[in-house]
Amino acid sequence: MTPPATFFRSIPIEVPLKMILTRLGYSSRKTVLTASQRDTLEQTIGDSFALCEAQGCWRRVAIVEKNEDEVVLAEGQVLKSRSLAKLLSHSNAVVLMATTVGPAIVEAAADAVARGDGATAVILDAVGGQSADAAMNWINEFVRGQLSRSAERLTGQRFSPGYGDFSLDNQKLFFDLLELERLGLTLTSRAMLVPEKSVTAVAGIEPALSMETTP
Repeated sequence: MTPPATFFRSIPIEVPLKMILTRLGYSSRKTVLTASQRDTLEQTIGDSFALCEAQGCWRRVAIVEKNEDEVVLAEGQVLKSRSLAKLLSHSNAVVLMATTVGPAIVEAAADAVARGDGATAVILDAVGGQSADAAMNWINEFVRGQLSRSAERLTGQRFSPGYGDFSLDNQKLFFDLLELERLGLTLTSRAMLVPEKSVTAVAGIEPALSMETTP
């Protein structure tokens, strides 16, 4: 039987400042800010990050069949994507992962828009999105460490629904297998996660290369 999902109720991430600034279009070589502007920006980023409550989960599911267009999981679900099937060509299982930073930062961004403060809304959006990605990176590395104990490894790349030919419709599969309602998430009729700043991804599990020594 496939083990249930493992949940993390508090993921210890730091402010992903570099990625947030990149998302905002900041360039260390081209963007010129006064000391006051920089202080204001950093304060707004810090206040925005304080609204994030990073949580997540992951689950291992065996692969029972695969071809060049799709991958069939142990519980009968089918992942349709030629690109993903190629990524998983050497994998015997997948890791399904999800993270969210909660509703507060999304609500704060909506409030900023409503009062005409577009600049703050953009910052809130960037902080929320990059923080969810940072939480996903944390889970990715946690799982990588767990697999190293059993001579396995994660694929170097992970796919999210909506990426390339991996349809957004696959979001329902993630929602069901990971029991994402336990993280307070819901799924719209268009396969969008709510709260918005939530991410799902799949990576492959494959045998680690054996280390051979020459006699």
